[in-house]
Amino acid sequence: MQQIRSDLQFIDHYINVFKRSWGSYLFFFLGINLFIEAIIIPIFIFLTSWILKLSHIPYVSYTNILEIITHHPVGSLALILELVLIVGVIFFQFTFLLTGITNISRDNFSLKEVWFASWRRLIQLRPTSVLFFIGYFILIIPFANLIFKTPLLNKAKIPAFIIDFLLTKWQFVLLLAIAYLIIFYLGLRLLYTLPLMIIQNYHTREAVSKSFSLTRHQNLANLRRMLVISIYFGIISAVGYLLIIFLQAGFDKFPKPFDLIMAIIMLAIIQIFSTFIATLVSFLLLQMTLPTEVFKGHPTFYHTNRINQRKKKIRVTTIVLISFIALLSLTNNYFYLHNNDTPPLRISHRGVDDGNGVQNTIPAMAATIKEHPDFIEMDIHETKDHQFVVMHDENLKNLTGVNKAPYQLTLAQITKLIAHENGHSAHIVSFDDYLAYANKHHQKLLIEIKTTPHDSKNMIDIFLKKYQKDILKYHHEVHSLDYNVVRQIKSKAPEVFVSYILPYNFTYPQTSANAYSMEQSTLNDSFIVDSLFNQQKVYAWTVNTDSEMDRILWLNTDGIITDNLSALDSKINDFYHDPSYADMLFNYITVIPYSNSITSEASV
Repeated sequence: MQQIRSDLQFIDHYINVFKRSWGSYLFFFLGINLFIEAIIIPIFIFLTSWILKLSHIPYVSYTNILEIITHHPVGSLALILELVLIVGVIFFQFTFLLTGITNISRDNFSLKEVWFASWRRLIQLRPTSVLFFIGYFILIIPFANLIFKTPLLNKAKIPAFIIDFLLTKWQFVLLLAIAYLIIFYLGLRLLYTLPLMIIQNYHTREAVSKSFSLTRHQNLANLRRMLVISIYFGIISAVGYLLIIFLQAGFDKFPKPFDLIMAIIMLAIIQIFSTFIATLVSFLLLQMTLPTEVFKGHPTFYHTNRINQRKKKIRVTTIVLISFIALLSLTNNYFYLHNNDTPPLRISHRGVDDGNGVQNTIPAMAATIKEHPDFIEMDIHETKDHQFVVMHDENLKNLTGVNKAPYQLTLAQITKLIAHENGHSAHIVSFDDYLAYANKHHQKLLIEIKTTPHDSKNMIDIFLKKYQKDILKYHHEVHSLDYNVVRQIKSKAPEVFVSYILPYNFTYPQTSANAYSMEQSTLNDSFIVDSLFNQQKVYAWTVNTDSEMDRILWLNTDGIITDNLSALDSKINDFYHDPSYADMLFNYITVIPYSNSITSEASV
């Protein structure tokens, strides 16, 4: 209890520090984030698009990194230089924040001085320091949304499907747990490294050594303090949100348009409140990176007329900035609360709903059709005799026990096999039979074309010759992880609707695809905005949990691919089928933890 009391005293002390110069701190945190989101990130987006266009690179993903390096050396070099530039901007932001909050706490804040001090630190960086800094941020990614939050790190995450795959085998689970523990431990031990480099001008090696020395007996204490801060402000946020929703539930009983007007105002209050809490939490956690050896004791305050006058000017500027954010919020809130957007397409992943059958089989499809999905997503492979079988895996062993790949067997041989999954059994089925059943029951398919190095050179020609007519007649769609498939189909059969599957959102692609099937955990609002400008649709995969559904629904994608169709239907009903304004505010609150920017909190 004594330790928790100490943590609460820490919170109380630095809340008082924050209160003394609230205008400066809010202006500082909000200003730099708005600057990055409104100016820096658009510049990088434009620069990336420009590089890709000049280099004739249609997309960037980990699936084509090797191809980019070998076939586009100039473009590769440009992208690497851009990455180094982004790292430099992140370092500058971190330096700017640490220098700024230190100067503010000492009543010695000057935006000009902080800017030039940060710039001097940046140009003094050695190549070894840059490499260390890259590694450092890889290590602190587990803390990225806590201690150091920046929109520039929004895409620094491991896609959810990779984590899900690793969790299927205990060996990978063990290795993943060990890796996370090591990274977590090193992140804690290196907690003071950058502050020592930035505030006290330590060399990289000295800063690392000093940080290890300072944290020798503080790891658990620092971890506990992070937890206490999170719980403390989590409770405050929950109480605040519940109060606002309770008030709106009362306003919903008033006649129109008063209920809508109050909902717009309440949502703006939520956005400003969440931004304020996020700023305060970031301030407190950044203070944790400043031990007394770095900070040189508690802040001192000099209440001279000059300082007080400066504070007044900054507070006025901060109020203007917050008013601008509030005005932006009010404008966008009207469209969010008054929107009549069409719900996303409901797409059953591999033709199942909550384990109601064996994936990619007719019995499972028959059961799922009863839920009336807009599309059933399924997979096909080419067989040894150049036919097509409905199968996701490149090896049949997992479902059938037969250690063979589809290209090693004829269609007749494969369709004799029985697959087992989810307590069900069913025959592997040909694409001809699967397609015929879907057509008979007026069920549209989203056909994923799987490829391997063993496929015939004219596989796409065979596919289009056999199935193009039915695909167009029954409004089926095609997608593939192989860009060559997308390119060939759009070239040979441009009327066929084709999506390109992206497992990671590095940057917006520049392809002729009709849509993009995006891995859901890296999908963000900027990608959705770009898709609207390019008149391309976006499907998100694979969206299974409540939190994932909440976030993707809020992003307003065109389609959602899920294993839990029934759960998705319930969520869509909450979001789109005449919800109360109180319900819409609650839906918005559920996505706040997954928002990494001010602008996304102030817009839809």
